Amino acid sequence: MEKFKALQSTFNEVIGGYHMINKTPIKEGVWEEVNCDIVRKVCDITDEANGNHASGKDNRFDNKNFSNKSAKTDGTNVSISSYRLTGVCNDKDNGNPQDILNEIEKRDKSFDYYSILIRNETEKPKIHYAWYIIPRDCHIFKIDNLTQKKGKKGKKKDEIVGWKTKYCDITFSMSSQLWYKFNIRDIEKYKVCDTEIDNSKSKVPYSQIYHLFSKTI
Repeated sequence: MEKFKALQSTFNEVIGGYHMINKTPIKEGVWEEVNCDIVRKVCDITDEANGNHASGKDNRFDNKNFSNKSAKTDGTNVSISSYRLTGVCNDKDNGNPQDILNEIEKRDKSFDYYSILIRNETEKPKIHYAWYIIPRDCHIFKIDNLTQKKGKKGKKKDEIVGWKTKYCDITFSMSSQLWYKFNIRDIEKYKVCDTEIDNSKSKVPYSQIYHLFSKTI
């Protein structure tokens, strides 16, 4: 954790450099690559996701596996998407809690930590980014039991439409995707770096970068 906290200036530079070129906020696939750029000078990177969105581990830093996630705050609330669980629960086969828990646990074993980039865009054009390194066994990601979610109206009234716990939600109509939902205060102690970007500034055209660096690379 301390090694990552020492990267504050590098974090500022990399996030700032990205936004000198791009207006689009940093999201999942891009975050995997940007995260490697941030830690490259202090970590041994032995595996990179390169945009591969297979379940579980994305990057490997110093022999530890990381699952990269990104999210946008809704007030103080954060929602992070995880695995699709249609193989163990769906609207045709609701599944049983133990099978679902076993499947989540099996996929979780592929990584040790979450590396999460959370952005706040409430004061546009400014974007505030915060980076969190969270152990996979943190309480917000631990699922010990599941409760049925039942439809409240229409054709699905009183039918099982998914599963939930205090911090997670699975809805069959949303491809049985596992979502973790929590208050950002729950992870405050895991924050390692943060920065604010003024996204209104003019961007450097890709063609300009090409002409500046094509002869030196």
